[in-house]
Parts: sequence; C-alpha cells; structure tokens
Amino acid sequence: MKSIFRRDSKATCRKEIASLVDIPLLSKPLKSVIEESLREIGKAHCRKGTILTPTFVVLAVLGLAIRRDLSYPAVLNWLVSGLRWLTCCLPWKLVAEGTLSHARIRLGCEVFRRIFNKMVAHHEKLPKDFHGLTSVAFDGTSATMPDTKENKQRFGVPNGGRGEGGYPQLRALALLILPLRLVADVAYDAYKGKGTGERNLMNKIIERIPYDHLLHLVDAGLYSFELLLSLQKKRSPLVGQAQCLCETRAVFR
Repeated sequence: MKSIFRRDSKATCRKEIASLVDIPLLSKPLKSVIEESLREIGKAHCRKGTILTPTFVVLAVLGLAIRRDLSYPAVLNWLVSGLRWLTCCLPWKLVAEGTLSHARIRLGCEVFRRIFNKMVAHHEKLPKDFHGLTSVAFDGTSATMPDTKENKQRFGVPNGGRGEGGYPQLRALALLILPLRLVADVAYDAYKGKGTGERNLMNKIIERIPYDHLLHLVDAGLYSFELLLSLQKKRSPLVGQAQCLCETRAVFR
C-alpha cells in the first residue's frame, strides 16, 4: 500500500507552482496572451525563485477582480489551492505584507491594456444573432479611484447630500457584444465636467469600432442626433428609445 501513495518525483518548487497557476474560466488562450504581452513590453523576466512571476502577478490582479470578497492573501491562496498537493513548502501566506501591491505597481497598466486588446481581437468574426446582424449595447458605470491628488485633479470628486465625496471617481462606458457576452471596448473620462458624459464617451467608441453589420441597442438616456449621424456614416442600424420630450415626424419613401 505504501508504494501506491509514494511520489518518486522531486519536490515542486515555488516558481514551478507559479507557472502552473491559471484561470481557465476566463478564456483558454488567456495565459499565452499574458506571456506574449509581457514579452512585448519587456517585463517577462523576474528574480530567480520568486513565486511572484510577472504572469502570476497578472493572474493575481485578475483574481482580485473576480474574488472581490477576498483579501490579497486569500486571493493568492485561492489561485494555488488546487496545486498544494504538489508540494509541502507553500505556507498559507505566500508573500509578505504589501509585496503584491508593490509588484502591481512595478508591472504597470500597459500589459493589461495589451491583454484586453488581444483578447478582443480573438473574436474578429462575430456571430449574427438578428437577421444577419450582431446585436451590441452600451452600458455605463462609475468607479472609485485611489485617493490621490492627481486623481482628484484628473477625474474629480462627486458631490452628495452631505457635501463632497471621499474618493475621486471616473465615468466609464462599455460596448457589449451581446451574443458573446464580451466587452469589446471601453471609454472613460472624468466623473463630472463638460464633455465627460456618457453620450460623448459613446461617440468616442463609435468612431473606433472595427466591426461591421452591427445592430446598436441604446436606451433613452443615450439617444441624440450626434448618435444617429455617427451610425448613419457607418451604415449601422439602431434600435433605441427616444426621450418623451423629443418631437418626431414620420417620413415615408
């Protein structure tokens, strides 16, 4: 019976554990896209023996977005939880306090921008779900930013019933490809100020949409003449809800 449970292979080191971590539920080619993006920006190398390899740090940042209910150490433990049987040298707390935060700063944001663009590029041929067209929709949101002087100047702080908010916020708008449940593009700007509303963000996305044969679905808050003109130039049909204050006139050809 002892021979059944004995492992003759050598112990798995921390760096090998880091290379085995993956989040396949996001996408099958995700890890190869991460490695390619890191090589392009020259950040694919790391200190020998560390578990915080660049690829592992990227996966950890994505894990933080997925498991927002967990702390930094708990997310790292979640990533390696299925691999702990390979070795006995991994403590519950994999890195020292603040190590992952410093690793995120060193990595920067350019690698995530490249990963996003590459993952979207994998879907060049979109499925047609409505009479030969691909339905897409716009959805807006706001996000809290770190409380820094630069962010307050760039994005602004919202006002509430009790005065100014505690953290700066940005306004973002996303283009969603509905058949794929995929975010194809994102535009963001300051939370308040002239030219930072969702309509202006939507026009920015429409100008750089690389796809054809789209059916745009918009709600009443995004309806505008500029939207109709932009979509007419791209010959893209629109299904939307106009505001009740708009006066329309039926035209027959």
